[in-house]
Amino acid sequence: MEAEIIKTLGGRSVFGVGSGRIDLLAELERGLPVRAYAALVKVLGLTAAEEDHLLQVSLRTRLRWKERRRIDPATSDRIVRIARILALATDVLENQAHALAWLREPSDALDGRTPLQAIGSDFGAERVTNLLHQMEYGVYS
Repeated sequence: MEAEIIKTLGGRSVFGVGSGRIDLLAELERGLPVRAYAALVKVLGLTAAEEDHLLQVSLRTRLRWKERRRIDPATSDRIVRIARILALATDVLENQAHALAWLREPSDALDGRTPLQAIGSDFGAERVTNLLHQMEYGVYS
């Protein structure tokens, strides 16, 4: 799963082309490259309001990131949480197009929220992850 998360975040073009393995935990502790955030936003097609909700940072803060190379570790953790769920959804639903559509579809299991809206919190992300695992193993609630 870690390889899929790294791929979602831009892969070697973002993290470097060295021959070594990318250590996602080390990258999180240092703060992700700003380009990893940009890659995720592009894949998801996020609006500014969705970015505000999911990352819990303002537009002004995101604009300041253009002057930096790395994002703070707390925000990096939220970015990886989103990428992890996208990677899992892609695996369960068998392709990224289906995963992206599912993330934007309101769900009764999430009280009418879309999975994308729910993953703005750790608890919501856990519920979405559980839904995906239920789908993967054919357990519907």
